Amino acid sequence: MTQAERLAAARDGAAVGPVEERTLYRLTGRDAVPFLHRMSTQEVTRLGPGATAYAAFLEVKGHLVSDALLGFREGEVLLAAPAEAGPALRAHLARYLLASRVTIEDRSAGWRCLPVLGPDGLARARAAFPGAAAVEDPRRGAPALDLILPAAEAEPAREALLAGGAAALGPGDLEALRLLAGVPRFGADMDGSRLAVEAALAGPAVSFEKGCYLGQEVVLRATFRGQLQRGLVQLTLPPGAGPGARLRAGEAEAGWVTSGADTPEGRVGLGYLKRAWWPAGTRLATDGGEAVVRRALVEERG
Repeated sequence: MTQAERLAAARDGAAVGPVEERTLYRLTGRDAVPFLHRMSTQEVTRLGPGATAYAAFLEVKGHLVSDALLGFREGEVLLAAPAEAGPALRAHLARYLLASRVTIEDRSAGWRCLPVLGPDGLARARAAFPGAAAVEDPRRGAPALDLILPAAEAEPAREALLAGGAAALGPGDLEALRLLAGVPRFGADMDGSRLAVEAALAGPAVSFEKGCYLGQEVVLRATFRGQLQRGLVQLTLPPGAGPGARLRAGEAEAGWVTSGADTPEGRVGLGYLKRAWWPAGTRLATDGGEAVVRRALVEERG
């Protein structure tokens, strides 16, 4: 099966990725939802069992601590975040618990995430594992459901879905899907040095209707049109260009590449550029040849 066929299965059929390690927390207690509402960039107080939200957690100066998926179930909230963000996120949440009636159970060590993609894949996963915790994941570049399973059950579950006809995706396929969709990944395209807005999270992760949260003032100021001077863009890259490659406009340093993957549309990546070079079609010099801006990913208002 070619990569194009695998990606088509992920978008329109059934596919399953490799088992992943994630930071996984289970939050319970009567203050769990209000606490997450207060701590995250997303409006969550009106969400009930079965809902999923994508959110960011920021420190007071607006820099990222982590992004996360929040899955709401009866009496609990499941928080799935990047594995590399775990220690910082746990310390961040603990710092602000104070007197909140919330219990945070760390399930990272004994549980795994199994990404299932495609409309048929989601239906098969729900039918085959009706009791499993699951979080819809809008960050995969295709319809996706992250099954949260005990570590010993994750690989057998994957094999069962593959035996049922789901296409097998490798890490490169998952990268291709997200990069073609222009989705940044924590640990590659964003980290604790980045503002949420320049990392293109203002649209998918930030509610502009909710009340106060940590870092809100910085988010609002940076989102106002013309205030952000650097942001994430999607790029067409020359063969071999990848993370760390510098982007140049003549003699000027314009930015750098954060991710790259080979796709059916050629090599595609993400990177940070200064504002002057955001327009689609801008051509820049980089390792191995020329990079072309496909589109800017940041969202501005005002």
